[in-house]
Amino acid sequence: MVLGYIPPGSTAKQVTSIGEVTADANLIDRQIKITLDKFFIAKYPGYGTHSILCEFSGKNQAVGETEELSFAMRFEARDDSGPAIAGAPIFMGLTVGKDGISFKGKTVNVKNSGDDLVMAVFETPAFKSGLTLLNTAQPALKPLTSLASATVGAIAKRGSNAQIHTFELGLDFNGSATSARLRYGSYIVVQTDEGSNWDWREYEWNAAGMALHPAGQPGKTPHFNYMVFAVSPFSSLAPSR
Repeated sequence: MVLGYIPPGSTAKQVTSIGEVTADANLIDRQIKITLDKFFIAKYPGYGTHSILCEFSGKNQAVGETEELSFAMRFEARDDSGPAIAGAPIFMGLTVGKDGISFKGKTVNVKNSGDDLVMAVFETPAFKSGLTLLNTAQPALKPLTSLASATVGAIAKRGSNAQIHTFELGLDFNGSATSARLRYGSYIVVQTDEGSNWDWREYEWNAAGMALHPAGQPGKTPHFNYMVFAVSPFSSLAPSR
């Protein structure tokens, strides 16, 4: 896995290496929202249109209790493309602890057509609007979180379904050279084993097209799968999406 960062509102093409990001300690105890802004498939097993199931998990530092969170979404896409998503809500109102946030992701390529009925639960309003969190613990979140986690786990193990990628992203306020820091902006998560040879100068971000491409080749797509998550302020007064 390789991480990159894009500042909020930036129109620059250059992606910042995660090691060059400075943490914003002002986010401690604040509520933030995390959205999925881009999901690109270079190549998944099989042919044609892929049915993809994603699970995202983390923890909410609510007053007096730490809540385990799990949220899932499904979509379809073909190789060398991505689903039509931008700002898809995942966690709305996540409270940032003194140690930052822990964020995990899992993607499953679903080949069993019989799982379509099971995955239909992720098309319901409860999942389409993301998990909206409060400053206090919410007992109602536990069954929803358990449902998402159990369903994704069962589908991932069934038949010819294949787990494609898992990652764990810890964003904190540590100043060490090897940690990933938390601040508002967009985080690019690249699925690759080429981390030791990675150089972000070889790639550019097209803000208008919301896409990553090789430097100087805007018409070419990358050879790796990647996701882009945005961390931004959360307003409890904002209208529901």
